[in-house]
Amino acid sequence: MAQRQFRSDDTSKWTYGFGNGADGDLTISSDTTEAPIDSSCSGTAGETSLSATNASFAAGQLILIHQTRGTGAGSWELNRILSYTAGTITTSYPLINTYTDSGASQAQVRVMKQYNNVTIDSGKTYTGKAWDGNVGGILAFFAKGTTTVTGNISTSGKGFLGATLFNGSSGANYTGEGTAGASVNGQSGANGNGGGGGDNEVSGQPQRGGGGGGGNGTAGTTGTPASGGVGGTGGAAAGVAALTTAVFGGGGGDVQKTFDGGSSDVGGNGGGMIFIFGKNITITGTISTSGLNGASGSIGGGGGAGGSVLLKTQIGTFGTNLITVSAGVGGNGNVASGGAGSVGRIHLDYKTSYTGTTDPTIDATQDATLYQQVGFLPFL
Repeated sequence: MAQRQFRSDDTSKWTYGFGNGADGDLTISSDTTEAPIDSSCSGTAGETSLSATNASFAAGQLILIHQTRGTGAGSWELNRILSYTAGTITTSYPLINTYTDSGASQAQVRVMKQYNNVTIDSGKTYTGKAWDGNVGGILAFFAKGTTTVTGNISTSGKGFLGATLFNGSSGANYTGEGTAGASVNGQSGANGNGGGGGDNEVSGQPQRGGGGGGGNGTAGTTGTPASGGVGGTGGAAAGVAALTTAVFGGGGGDVQKTFDGGSSDVGGNGGGMIFIFGKNITITGTISTSGLNGASGSIGGGGGAGGSVLLKTQIGTFGTNLITVSAGVGGNGNVASGGAGSVGRIHLDYKTSYTGTTDPTIDATQDATLYQQVGFLPFL
C-alpha cells in the first residue's frame, strides 16, 4: 500500500522525523481542549494541491490529512505545507491518496505542532476538539524531546456521533454515524462502522429492538430484539491493526418508540483518534479514546466504539494498562437493550524499546527508521 506515515515500508519517505521543535515546549497545567489549525479538504492523488481554508495555514507546517468518512475512510498521510494562498495548500509532496469532501464523504487536514518537550501535569486533561461532521476528533502532535503524561490525554466520545432522539414520529430508528456517512433514518443495518437503528413500534404493533453498537477493532454487538422486532446491527470492524488505516469509533444506533409512551434512547458517541509522534514517551497517567455508553430507558441505545491511538517513539514507557480504547456499553431497556460498542485499536511503532501493557493489547512493530533529524540529515 502506498503511504507516507513515518514507517520503514513507506513508498514515499518521511524526512522530518519527530519535527524540529519550532513550537517550543507544551505544558498542560490546567484542563485544556486542543484548538488545532484545521479545515475540511479535498485533493487528488499525485497532485500537490489541496483545497482547504484556514487563514492560519503557513509554509513549513507539518500536516496530517485524513479521509474521515466515505470512500477510502481511514486513509491518512503526513505532508508539509510548501505554500498557502486563500483556499489552497500547496504540499511539499504529491498526495498519496485522493481526499473527498462532498456528500457522505468528509476529509480533513490539520496541522501537527512541532513541540520540543510535552508535559501533561498530574490531574490535568488535554483533550481533543470534538468531531463536528467536518473537522475534529483528532488530537495529534510531534515532539522532538520527551513527552511525559502524568495527567490525561483523551478523545473519548469525540469520534463518530451516536444516533440522537428524533421526537414526534414513528419510523425514526436512526443509525449511529460511521465510516459510510452521517446518521441514517429508518435503517436497522450498520452504517459502515456505525451501529444500526433498532426497529421501532409501528401503528401500535410492538416491533422493537435495541440500537446496534458501533464498531472499530471488531464489529459492534447487535441490539437485542423483543416482541417480534429487530435489533440494530452492530457496526462493522474498521481500520487495520497497524493503523495505516485508522478510523474513529462508530456511533451507537437508537430507536424511537412513540405509540405507547415508552422512552427513546440515544446511542453513545465513538472515541476519536490520538496520534503522538515523540522521540521519548513516558506515561504514568492515562491516554484514552473510549466509546460512550448508550442511553438506558424503555429501549436501550447502542454503545459507541473505542477509537484509535497511534504512538511512534524511540523509547516508550507505558505502565500497566494506562492506554485504553474501551467500548461503550449498550443501554439497558425494560423492553430491549442496546448492543455494546467494540474496543478500539492501539498501535506502536518503536525504534529501541518499550515497556508496559495496554487495554486492549497493543499492536507493536520495531522500526529502525524512527530517528530524529538535524536539518535534513538524520542522527540515530
